[in-house]
Amino acid sequence: MTDTAPHSARRRWPSLLLGAALLLALVITLGPRNAFGPDMPTSRPQPPQELTQLDAWLAEREAAVPGLRPDVAKRITWHAHVGQVTPWAVVYVHGFSASRLETEPLAYGLAQALGANLFETRLTGHGQNAQALGEATAQDWLADTEEALALGRRLGQRVLFLSVSTGGTLATWMGMRPEGREGVVHVMMSPNFGPRHPLAEVVNWPWGRQLARWIEGDMRGPQPRNAAEAQAWTSPYPTQAVFPMMALVKQVRQSDLSAFTAPVLVLYAEGDQTVDPAQTKAAFARLGSAQKTLLRVDDSESPGQHVLAGERLAPRSTGPIQQRILAWVTQLPR
Repeated sequence: MTDTAPHSARRRWPSLLLGAALLLALVITLGPRNAFGPDMPTSRPQPPQELTQLDAWLAEREAAVPGLRPDVAKRITWHAHVGQVTPWAVVYVHGFSASRLETEPLAYGLAQALGANLFETRLTGHGQNAQALGEATAQDWLADTEEALALGRRLGQRVLFLSVSTGGTLATWMGMRPEGREGVVHVMMSPNFGPRHPLAEVVNWPWGRQLARWIEGDMRGPQPRNAAEAQAWTSPYPTQAVFPMMALVKQVRQSDLSAFTAPVLVLYAEGDQTVDPAQTKAAFARLGSAQKTLLRVDDSESPGQHVLAGERLAPRSTGPIQQRILAWVTQLPR
């Protein structure tokens, strides 16, 4: 008698391996994802109608934020008199983990040159401790951006919307919405349409949040090199703080960017070590703006070539960057 059992078992192995592989693929594919959530801002109280009450309203709200570092709160700088509308208003939205100090005094210099009121926002969770940054949501940041534009429109007849890094991602989201298109001119510095780090996109894979924690640990980000950096940036921060940022990047990148039709100037550096210049150029090409300019910056002394201006990281570049922005803004049709 011939024993066929071992032979039959060997024939079953390929089927078993294939089944296991398919099951593993199914588990991976159906694993939890880094969801963006609702494409709408968190509900917020509306600012007072009287312009002269805005300073007190902002101050009261920011005073209620626990552990806020000095000089990073939302604020209005009036060009002349409190409550007086100017031809231009400058609105500034900083990047992820940063604050209004990120490129200071660039926004102020632009406002002064344009005779404009200035509003500098603070994204939720920023300017506080690391835990607060880890608790913020993308919808919180959408609300901050919506509020910033609404205040800008109250402060000036036209709005120059200046954004940096993930602030540029938020500005793009705002500019694609019907209420975000009219009377706005955008200047984006190093906008974040995808980080340069090759593992950053892992966050948006199935099981991406779990993989990110396994790779990075509970905290990530460098220690500040001095007190000025510690005041302006929150770092290190919880790895989970990256999740809403990357969900936002994916959401905007996959949107119909042709809906963004406002005039836009995008400044970037090929040597940017934080965001991917290739993603910046690809997103720029898809913007629907009739008036759009992509300007490569080769002369910033910024370490990492990401924050291209500001007294903290690129003091000598602030003046030249300001002049390039002003030259572009002033040639726009009225």
